[in-house]
Amino acid sequence: MFKKNILKNFYSIYAEQYVLSSLILYNNSWNDIYFFLNVNNFYFKNHQLIFSIILELLNLNIKFDIYSIFNRVKVYSDFNFLIYLNYIIQKIPNPCDILYYSRIIHNMFLLRKILFFSNNILNDILKKNKLNVSEILTSIEIGLFDITKNYLKEKSDSYLLSNIFDKIFLSYNSFKNFYVSTGFKNLDKILKKIGGGDLIIIAGRPSMGKTSFSLNIAKNVSEEYNLPVIIFSMEMSSSQVLTKLLSCILDKNQDFIINIFENKIINNFDENYLKIIYSLKIFIDETVNLNIFQMYTKCKFLIKEHGSLGLIVIDYLQLMNSPNQNQNRVLEISEISRSLKCLAKELNVPIIAISQLNRNLESRNNKRPVISDLRESGSIEQDADIVLFLYRDEIYDSENLLNKNLVEVIVSKHRNGPIGTAELYFFNDKSKFSDFY
Repeated sequence: MFKKNILKNFYSIYAEQYVLSSLILYNNSWNDIYFFLNVNNFYFKNHQLIFSIILELLNLNIKFDIYSIFNRVKVYSDFNFLIYLNYIIQKIPNPCDILYYSRIIHNMFLLRKILFFSNNILNDILKKNKLNVSEILTSIEIGLFDITKNYLKEKSDSYLLSNIFDKIFLSYNSFKNFYVSTGFKNLDKILKKIGGGDLIIIAGRPSMGKTSFSLNIAKNVSEEYNLPVIIFSMEMSSSQVLTKLLSCILDKNQDFIINIFENKIINNFDENYLKIIYSLKIFIDETVNLNIFQMYTKCKFLIKEHGSLGLIVIDYLQLMNSPNQNQNRVLEISEISRSLKCLAKELNVPIIAISQLNRNLESRNNKRPVISDLRESGSIEQDADIVLFLYRDEIYDSENLLNKNLVEVIVSKHRNGPIGTAELYFFNDKSKFSDFY
Protein backbone atom coordinates (compact mmCIF):
# COMPACT_ATOMS: atom_id res chain seq x y z
CA MET A 1 0.00 0.00 0.00
CA PHE A 2 1.26 3.48 -0.87
CA LYS A 3 1.88 6.19 1.66
CA LYS A 4 -0.27 9.31 1.37
CA ASN A 5 2.74 11.53 0.74
CA ILE A 6 3.37 9.55 -2.49
CA LEU A 7 -0.21 9.78 -3.72
CA LYS A 8 -0.42 13.54 -3.15
CA ASN A 9 1.43 14.01 -6.43
CA PHE A 10 -1.26 12.09 -8.29
CA TYR A 11 -4.41 14.12 -7.71
CA SER A 12 -5.47 17.75 -7.88
CA ILE A 13 -8.14 18.92 -5.46
CA TYR A 14 -8.23 22.28 -7.21
CA ALA A 15 -8.93 20.74 -10.63
CA GLU A 16 -11.73 18.57 -9.20
CA GLN A 17 -13.33 21.52 -7.41
CA TYR A 18 -13.02 23.67 -10.51
CA VAL A 19 -14.79 21.14 -12.78
CA LEU A 20 -17.60 20.58 -10.28
CA SER A 21 -18.18 24.29 -9.72
CA SER A 22 -18.09 24.94 -13.46
CA LEU A 23 -20.75 22.28 -14.06
CA ILE A 24 -22.94 23.70 -11.27
CA LEU A 25 -22.74 27.26 -12.55
CA TYR A 26 -22.79 26.40 -16.27
CA ASN A 27 -24.71 23.16 -16.81
CA ASN A 28 -24.02 23.22 -20.56
CA SER A 29 -20.26 22.99 -20.01
CA TRP A 30 -20.82 19.23 -19.70
CA ASN A 31 -20.93 19.15 -23.52
CA ASP A 32 -17.18 19.82 -23.59
CA ILE A 33 -16.16 16.85 -21.44
CA TYR A 34 -18.91 14.22 -21.75
CA PHE A 35 -16.86 11.95 -24.02
CA PHE A 36 -14.18 11.04 -21.49
CA LEU A 37 -14.73 12.14 -17.86
CA ASN A 38 -16.14 9.47 -15.52
CA VAL A 39 -17.03 9.25 -11.82
CA ASN A 40 -14.02 7.07 -11.03
CA ASN A 41 -11.66 9.71 -12.48
CA PHE A 42 -12.19 11.78 -9.32
CA TYR A 43 -9.90 11.02 -6.40
CA PHE A 44 -12.02 12.31 -3.50
CA LYS A 45 -15.11 10.31 -2.47
CA ASN A 46 -17.20 13.43 -1.84
CA HIS A 47 -16.34 14.70 -5.31
CA GLN A 48 -17.32 11.34 -6.81
CA LEU A 49 -20.67 11.57 -5.03
CA ILE A 50 -21.33 15.13 -6.22
CA PHE A 51 -20.35 14.26 -9.78
CA SER A 52 -22.60 11.16 -9.81
CA ILE A 53 -25.56 13.35 -8.73
CA ILE A 54 -24.73 15.83 -11.49
CA LEU A 55 -24.69 13.00 -14.03
CA GLU A 56 -28.03 11.77 -12.76
CA LEU A 57 -29.58 15.24 -13.19
CA LEU A 58 -28.01 15.65 -16.62
CA ASN A 59 -29.45 12.32 -17.77
CA LEU A 60 -32.89 13.45 -16.58
CA ASN A 61 -32.38 16.71 -18.50
CA ILE A 62 -33.03 18.71 -15.32
CA LYS A 63 -31.36 22.08 -14.76
CA PHE A 64 -29.52 22.09 -11.45
CA ASP A 65 -27.81 24.31 -8.91
CA ILE A 66 -26.23 23.74 -5.48
CA TYR A 67 -29.63 23.34 -3.82
CA SER A 68 -30.97 20.67 -6.18
CA ILE A 69 -27.68 18.78 -5.82
CA PHE A 70 -27.73 19.15 -2.02
CA ASN A 71 -31.30 17.80 -1.79
CA ARG A 72 -30.18 14.60 -3.47
CA VAL A 73 -26.75 14.18 -1.98
CA LYS A 74 -27.68 14.75 1.69
CA VAL A 75 -29.38 11.34 1.89
CA TYR A 76 -26.01 9.64 1.28
CA SER A 77 -23.88 11.37 3.91
CA ASP A 78 -23.81 13.38 7.11
CA PHE A 79 -21.21 15.70 5.58
CA ASN A 80 -22.48 19.28 5.20
CA PHE A 81 -22.47 19.44 1.42
CA LEU A 82 -24.35 22.74 1.24
CA ILE A 83 -21.49 24.66 2.92
CA TYR A 84 -18.95 22.85 0.75
CA LEU A 85 -20.86 23.46 -2.50
CA ASN A 86 -21.16 27.15 -1.62
CA TYR A 87 -17.43 27.22 -0.97
CA ILE A 88 -16.35 25.73 -4.31
CA ILE A 89 -18.63 27.85 -6.49
CA GLN A 90 -17.02 30.96 -4.99
CA LYS A 91 -14.13 30.19 -7.35
CA ILE A 92 -16.41 31.55 -10.13
CA PRO A 93 -14.76 29.58 -12.93
CA ASN A 94 -14.53 30.43 -16.57
CA PRO A 95 -16.38 27.58 -18.35
CA CYS A 96 -13.88 27.75 -21.21
CA ASP A 97 -11.30 26.15 -18.91
CA ILE A 98 -13.34 23.09 -17.96
CA LEU A 99 -11.71 20.93 -20.65
CA TYR A 100 -8.23 21.84 -19.42
CA TYR A 101 -8.99 20.90 -15.80
CA SER A 102 -10.91 17.79 -16.82
CA ARG A 103 -7.85 16.56 -18.70
CA ILE A 104 -5.80 17.05 -15.52
CA ILE A 105 -8.29 14.93 -13.55
CA HIS A 106 -8.34 12.22 -16.21
CA ASN A 107 -4.55 12.08 -16.58
CA MET A 108 -4.05 11.96 -12.80
CA PHE A 109 -6.51 9.07 -12.69
CA LEU A 110 -4.50 7.16 -15.31
CA LEU A 111 -1.25 7.87 -13.48
CA ARG A 112 -2.77 6.40 -10.31
CA LYS A 113 -3.84 3.33 -12.27
CA ILE A 114 -0.30 2.93 -13.63
CA LEU A 115 1.13 3.39 -10.12
CA PHE A 116 -1.12 0.76 -8.52
CA PHE A 117 -0.72 -1.57 -11.49
CA SER A 118 3.08 -1.39 -11.27
CA ASN A 119 3.00 -1.93 -7.52
CA ASN A 120 0.74 -5.00 -7.88
CA ILE A 121 3.04 -6.53 -10.51
CA LEU A 122 6.07 -5.94 -8.26
CA ASN A 123 4.30 -7.49 -5.24
CA ASP A 124 3.23 -10.53 -7.28
CA ILE A 125 6.80 -11.11 -8.42
CA LEU A 126 8.26 -10.74 -4.90
CA LYS A 127 5.65 -13.01 -3.26
CA LYS A 128 5.90 -15.94 -5.67
CA ASN A 129 8.50 -18.61 -5.13
CA LYS A 130 8.27 -19.93 -8.68
CA LEU A 131 8.06 -17.27 -11.37
CA ASN A 132 6.19 -17.96 -14.60
CA VAL A 133 7.56 -15.28 -16.93
CA SER A 134 4.94 -15.94 -19.61
CA GLU A 135 2.14 -15.55 -17.05
CA ILE A 136 3.64 -12.33 -15.71
CA LEU A 137 4.04 -10.84 -19.20
CA THR A 138 0.44 -11.74 -20.07
CA SER A 139 -0.73 -10.02 -16.87
CA ILE A 140 1.30 -6.92 -17.80
CA GLU A 141 -0.15 -6.89 -21.34
CA ILE A 142 -3.72 -7.16 -20.05
CA GLY A 143 -3.14 -4.38 -17.52
CA LEU A 144 -1.54 -2.07 -20.07
CA PHE A 145 -4.33 -2.73 -22.56
CA ASP A 146 -6.89 -1.80 -19.92
CA ILE A 147 -5.06 1.46 -19.14
CA THR A 148 -4.38 2.33 -22.79
CA LYS A 149 -7.97 1.88 -23.94
CA ASN A 150 -9.04 4.46 -21.32
CA TYR A 151 -6.44 6.99 -22.40
CA LEU A 152 -8.01 10.24 -23.52
CA LYS A 153 -7.65 10.80 -27.25
CA GLU A 154 -6.96 14.26 -28.55
CA LYS A 155 -10.39 14.43 -30.17
CA SER A 156 -13.81 12.89 -29.90
CA ASP A 157 -14.76 9.75 -31.83
CA SER A 158 -17.69 11.68 -33.30
CA TYR A 159 -17.17 13.63 -36.50
CA LEU A 160 -19.30 16.13 -38.40
CA LEU A 161 -20.57 14.66 -41.68
CA SER A 162 -18.90 17.38 -43.75
CA ASN A 163 -15.56 16.71 -42.03
CA ILE A 164 -15.74 13.02 -42.96
CA PHE A 165 -16.56 14.04 -46.56
CA ASP A 166 -13.54 16.35 -46.67
CA LYS A 167 -11.25 13.72 -45.20
CA ILE A 168 -12.21 11.01 -47.69
CA PHE A 169 -12.96 12.86 -50.92
CA LEU A 170 -10.81 15.98 -50.75
CA SER A 171 -7.65 14.24 -49.58
CA TYR A 172 -6.42 11.70 -52.13
CA ASN A 173 -3.63 10.41 -49.91
CA SER A 174 -6.01 9.80 -47.00
CA PHE A 175 -8.41 7.97 -49.28
CA LYS A 176 -5.66 5.89 -50.84
CA ASN A 177 -4.12 4.81 -47.55
CA PHE A 178 -7.44 3.90 -45.97
CA TYR A 179 -8.31 1.17 -48.48
CA VAL A 180 -6.31 -1.72 -49.90
CA SER A 181 -6.99 -4.05 -52.80
CA THR A 182 -7.00 -7.84 -52.44
CA GLY A 183 -4.89 -8.02 -55.62
CA PHE A 184 -7.53 -10.08 -57.46
CA LYS A 185 -9.56 -8.16 -60.06
CA ASN A 186 -12.48 -10.59 -60.08
CA LEU A 187 -12.84 -10.39 -56.32
CA ASP A 188 -12.30 -6.62 -56.21
CA LYS A 189 -15.21 -6.18 -58.63
CA ILE A 190 -17.46 -7.37 -55.79
CA LEU A 191 -15.62 -6.04 -52.72
CA LYS A 192 -14.18 -2.93 -54.42
CA LYS A 193 -11.53 -2.63 -51.69
CA ILE A 194 -11.15 -3.58 -48.05
CA GLY A 195 -10.84 -0.74 -45.56
CA GLY A 196 -9.34 0.03 -42.20
CA GLY A 197 -11.58 -1.32 -39.46
CA ASP A 198 -12.94 -4.19 -41.58
CA LEU A 199 -13.05 -7.70 -40.12
CA ILE A 200 -12.87 -10.22 -42.96
CA ILE A 201 -13.58 -13.90 -42.27
CA ILE A 202 -12.15 -16.42 -44.72
CA ALA A 203 -13.58 -19.89 -44.18
CA GLY A 204 -13.74 -23.27 -45.87
CA ARG A 205 -13.33 -26.98 -45.34
CA PRO A 206 -9.79 -28.49 -45.22
CA SER A 207 -7.70 -28.37 -48.43
CA MET A 208 -9.64 -25.45 -49.90
CA GLY A 209 -6.60 -23.14 -49.74
CA LYS A 210 -7.65 -20.76 -46.95
CA THR A 211 -4.12 -20.11 -45.64
CA SER A 212 -2.60 -19.78 -49.12
CA PHE A 213 -5.35 -17.36 -50.17
CA SER A 214 -4.76 -15.18 -47.10
CA LEU A 215 -1.00 -15.21 -47.69
CA ASN A 216 -1.56 -14.18 -51.31
CA ILE A 217 -3.59 -11.16 -50.16
CA ALA A 218 -0.91 -10.33 -47.56
CA LYS A 219 1.79 -10.43 -50.24
CA ASN A 220 -0.29 -8.29 -52.60
CA VAL A 221 -0.96 -5.64 -49.93
CA SER A 222 2.68 -5.40 -48.85
CA GLU A 223 3.96 -5.38 -52.44
CA GLU A 224 1.46 -2.93 -53.95
CA TYR A 225 1.19 -0.45 -51.08
CA ASN A 226 4.62 -0.90 -49.46
CA LEU A 227 2.87 -1.35 -46.11
CA PRO A 228 3.85 -3.63 -43.23
CA VAL A 229 1.69 -6.76 -42.85
CA ILE A 230 1.69 -9.10 -39.86
CA ILE A 231 0.66 -12.76 -40.03
CA PHE A 232 -0.22 -14.50 -36.78
CA SER A 233 0.35 -18.15 -37.61
CA MET A 234 -0.77 -20.35 -34.73
CA GLU A 235 -0.98 -23.54 -36.80
CA MET A 236 2.10 -23.43 -39.04
CA SER A 237 5.69 -22.53 -38.19
CA SER A 238 7.31 -19.43 -39.65
CA SER A 239 9.41 -21.61 -41.99
CA GLN A 240 6.26 -23.27 -43.36
CA VAL A 241 4.66 -19.88 -43.95
CA LEU A 242 7.87 -18.69 -45.64
CA THR A 243 7.83 -21.76 -47.91
CA LYS A 244 4.28 -21.03 -49.05
CA LEU A 245 5.06 -17.34 -49.65
CA LEU A 246 8.22 -18.13 -51.64
CA SER A 247 6.35 -20.71 -53.73
CA CYS A 248 3.84 -18.03 -54.64
CA ILE A 249 6.46 -15.35 -55.33
CA LEU A 250 8.81 -17.58 -57.36
CA ASP A 251 5.96 -19.48 -59.07
CA LYS A 252 7.69 -22.73 -58.09
CA ASN A 253 6.28 -25.74 -56.27
CA GLN A 254 6.99 -26.15 -52.59
CA ASP A 255 9.32 -29.13 -53.11
CA PHE A 256 11.62 -26.85 -55.13
CA ILE A 257 11.68 -24.32 -52.28
CA ILE A 258 12.29 -26.98 -49.63
CA ASN A 259 15.16 -28.39 -51.69
CA ILE A 260 16.76 -24.94 -51.84
CA PHE A 261 16.51 -24.63 -48.05
CA GLU A 262 17.89 -28.07 -47.38
CA ASN A 263 20.82 -27.70 -49.77
CA LYS A 264 21.29 -23.93 -49.28
CA ILE A 265 21.24 -23.34 -53.06
CA ILE A 266 20.87 -19.57 -52.94
CA ASN A 267 21.95 -19.28 -56.61
CA ASN A 268 18.61 -20.76 -57.65
CA PHE A 269 16.95 -17.52 -56.68
CA ASP A 270 16.59 -15.02 -59.51
CA GLU A 271 17.99 -11.61 -58.53
CA ASN A 272 14.65 -9.91 -59.29
CA TYR A 273 12.84 -12.32 -56.99
CA LEU A 274 15.37 -11.66 -54.24
CA LYS A 275 14.62 -7.95 -54.54
CA ILE A 276 10.91 -8.69 -54.07
CA ILE A 277 11.57 -10.93 -51.06
CA TYR A 278 13.74 -8.34 -49.31
CA SER A 279 11.37 -5.48 -50.14
CA LEU A 280 8.27 -7.11 -48.63
CA LYS A 281 7.43 -5.89 -45.13
CA ILE A 282 5.79 -9.11 -43.99
CA PHE A 283 6.15 -10.11 -40.35
CA ILE A 284 5.37 -13.65 -39.20
CA ASP A 285 4.46 -14.32 -35.57
CA GLU A 286 4.17 -17.98 -34.61
CA THR A 287 3.12 -17.47 -30.96
CA VAL A 288 0.79 -20.29 -29.91
CA ASN A 289 -2.38 -19.75 -27.86
CA LEU A 290 -2.35 -16.07 -28.75
CA ASN A 291 -4.82 -13.75 -27.02
CA ILE A 292 -6.19 -10.39 -28.11
CA PHE A 293 -4.03 -8.43 -25.66
CA GLN A 294 -0.80 -9.93 -27.00
CA MET A 295 -1.97 -9.24 -30.54
CA TYR A 296 -2.80 -5.64 -29.67
CA THR A 297 0.64 -5.10 -28.11
CA LYS A 298 2.51 -6.59 -31.09
CA CYS A 299 0.49 -4.57 -33.63
CA LYS A 300 0.95 -1.33 -31.69
CA PHE A 301 4.70 -1.98 -31.61
CA LEU A 302 4.82 -2.42 -35.41
CA ILE A 303 2.80 0.75 -35.96
CA LYS A 304 5.17 2.64 -33.65
CA GLU A 305 8.23 1.24 -35.43
CA HIS A 306 7.01 1.61 -39.03
CA GLY A 307 4.37 4.32 -38.82
CA SER A 308 1.54 2.22 -40.23
CA LEU A 309 0.14 -1.26 -40.73
CA GLY A 310 -1.58 -2.44 -43.90
CA LEU A 311 -3.13 -5.75 -42.89
CA ILE A 312 -3.39 -8.27 -40.04
CA VAL A 313 -3.84 -11.98 -40.86
CA ILE A 314 -4.86 -14.54 -38.23
CA ASP A 315 -4.45 -18.26 -38.97
CA TYR A 316 -6.73 -19.22 -37.47
CA LEU A 317 -9.48 -17.77 -35.26
CA GLN A 318 -10.37 -20.96 -33.36
CA LEU A 319 -6.77 -21.31 -32.12
CA MET A 320 -6.88 -17.98 -30.29
CA ASN A 321 -7.28 -17.84 -26.52
CA SER A 322 -9.89 -15.79 -24.73
CA PRO A 323 -8.76 -13.94 -21.56
CA ASN A 324 -12.08 -15.00 -20.01
CA GLN A 325 -11.98 -18.73 -20.45
CA ASN A 326 -15.61 -19.75 -20.21
CA GLN A 327 -16.69 -23.36 -20.26
CA ASN A 328 -18.78 -22.62 -23.35
CA ARG A 329 -16.40 -22.43 -26.30
CA VAL A 330 -19.03 -20.74 -28.46
CA LEU A 331 -19.10 -17.80 -26.02
CA GLU A 332 -15.31 -17.63 -26.05
CA ILE A 333 -15.18 -17.51 -29.86
CA SER A 334 -17.90 -14.86 -29.85
CA GLU A 335 -15.85 -12.76 -27.43
CA ILE A 336 -12.76 -13.21 -29.60
CA SER A 337 -14.59 -12.16 -32.78
CA ARG A 338 -15.99 -9.06 -31.08
CA SER A 339 -12.51 -8.19 -29.78
CA LEU A 340 -11.04 -8.59 -33.27
CA LYS A 341 -13.62 -6.21 -34.71
CA CYS A 342 -12.81 -3.68 -31.97
CA LEU A 343 -9.09 -4.14 -32.64
CA ALA A 344 -9.57 -3.54 -36.39
CA LYS A 345 -11.49 -0.36 -35.67
CA GLU A 346 -9.09 0.83 -32.95
CA LEU A 347 -6.01 0.38 -35.17
CA ASN A 348 -7.85 1.38 -38.37
CA VAL A 349 -6.43 -1.73 -40.07
CA PRO A 350 -8.28 -4.52 -41.93
CA ILE A 351 -8.07 -7.90 -40.21
CA ILE A 352 -8.36 -11.22 -42.04
CA ALA A 353 -9.27 -14.09 -39.73
CA ILE A 354 -9.29 -17.63 -41.08
CA SER A 355 -12.08 -19.76 -39.65
CA GLN A 356 -12.99 -23.41 -39.69
CA LEU A 357 -16.32 -24.81 -40.86
CA ASN A 358 -18.28 -27.53 -39.15
CA ARG A 359 -18.82 -30.90 -40.84
CA ASN A 360 -22.56 -30.47 -41.45
CA LEU A 361 -22.09 -29.47 -45.08
CA GLU A 362 -20.42 -32.81 -45.87
CA SER A 363 -23.82 -34.52 -45.54
CA ARG A 364 -25.45 -32.16 -48.07
CA ASN A 365 -25.58 -32.70 -51.82
CA ASN A 366 -24.56 -29.09 -52.44
CA LYS A 367 -21.37 -28.70 -50.43
CA ARG A 368 -20.93 -24.99 -51.04
CA PRO A 369 -20.73 -23.37 -47.59
CA VAL A 370 -23.25 -20.99 -46.09
CA ILE A 371 -22.84 -18.73 -43.06
CA SER A 372 -24.52 -21.20 -40.69
CA ASP A 373 -21.64 -23.62 -41.45
CA LEU A 374 -19.16 -21.45 -39.55
CA ARG A 375 -17.76 -23.54 -36.72
CA GLU A 376 -18.60 -22.25 -33.22
CA SER A 377 -19.99 -19.28 -35.08
CA GLY A 378 -21.71 -17.48 -32.19
CA SER A 379 -21.49 -13.85 -33.25
CA ILE A 380 -18.79 -14.27 -35.95
CA GLU A 381 -21.24 -13.52 -38.74
CA GLN A 382 -22.53 -10.48 -36.84
CA ASP A 383 -19.10 -9.03 -36.09
CA ALA A 384 -17.65 -9.65 -39.57
CA ASP A 385 -17.91 -6.99 -42.25
CA ILE A 386 -17.09 -9.51 -44.98
CA VAL A 387 -17.45 -13.31 -44.98
CA LEU A 388 -15.67 -15.21 -47.77
CA PHE A 389 -16.01 -18.96 -48.35
CA LEU A 390 -13.53 -20.89 -50.49
CA TYR A 391 -14.96 -23.82 -52.43
CA ARG A 392 -13.15 -26.22 -54.80
CA ASP A 393 -15.42 -28.62 -56.62
CA GLU A 394 -12.44 -30.76 -57.66
CA ILE A 395 -12.10 -31.90 -54.04
CA TYR A 396 -15.44 -33.71 -54.41
CA ASP A 397 -15.31 -34.45 -58.18
CA SER A 398 -11.67 -34.95 -59.13
CA GLU A 399 -12.47 -36.63 -62.47
CA ASN A 400 -14.12 -33.53 -63.94
CA LEU A 401 -11.25 -31.75 -65.72
CA LEU A 402 -13.31 -28.56 -66.00
CA ASN A 403 -12.88 -28.14 -62.23
CA LYS A 404 -9.10 -28.44 -62.34
CA ASN A 405 -7.42 -25.66 -60.31
CA LEU A 406 -10.69 -23.72 -60.11
CA VAL A 407 -11.77 -22.14 -56.81
CA GLU A 408 -14.92 -20.21 -56.06
CA VAL A 409 -14.58 -17.31 -53.63
CA ILE A 410 -18.13 -16.95 -52.34
CA VAL A 411 -18.88 -13.54 -50.82
CA SER A 412 -21.71 -14.50 -48.44
CA LYS A 413 -21.70 -11.29 -46.42
CA HIS A 414 -20.64 -7.82 -47.46
CA ARG A 415 -21.74 -5.13 -45.05
CA ASN A 416 -21.00 -2.27 -47.42
CA GLY A 417 -21.74 -3.80 -50.81
CA PRO A 418 -23.06 -6.68 -52.88
CA ILE A 419 -22.53 -10.40 -52.44
CA GLY A 420 -21.55 -12.78 -55.23
CA THR A 421 -18.94 -15.28 -56.39
CA ALA A 422 -15.52 -14.62 -57.90
CA GLU A 423 -13.71 -17.42 -59.72
CA LEU A 424 -9.95 -17.74 -59.34
CA TYR A 425 -7.28 -20.24 -60.29
CA PHE A 426 -5.53 -22.00 -57.42
CA PHE A 427 -2.27 -23.88 -57.93
CA ASN A 428 -2.02 -25.86 -54.71
CA ASP A 429 1.59 -27.02 -55.13
CA LYS A 430 2.68 -23.38 -55.49
CA SER A 431 0.24 -21.91 -52.92
CA LYS A 432 -0.64 -19.43 -55.63
CA PHE A 433 -3.95 -17.82 -56.61
CA SER A 434 -4.50 -15.88 -59.83
CA ASP A 435 -7.42 -14.25 -61.62
CA PHE A 436 -9.73 -16.41 -63.73
CA TYR A 437 -10.35 -14.93 -67.16
